[in-house]
Amino acid sequence: MNPASVQSHRNYSEKKGYAFPILSDPGETVLAKYKNQKLRGKSVLRTVYAINPKGTVIFAERGHASYDAIMDIIKAKS
Repeated sequence: MNPASVQSHRNYSEKKGYAFPILSDPGETVLAKYKNQKLRGKSVLRTVYAINPKGTVIFAERGHASYDAIMDIIKAKS
């Protein structure tokens, strides 16, 4: 998630071949709640979360998580 637009995230997901959406948070409300802002809120700490349909976080990793790692967790938790 980051403050980029929904369309920007859609384009990125398509480019990477992701079969899941990426959250757009233009007001940085969710970023603040998950503490994913760098010092003074000037940028985003790259973190990948997978959240199941019940709203439970089933995967969380700082940095660039691999697509395969994300999908393995999602499949195991389904």
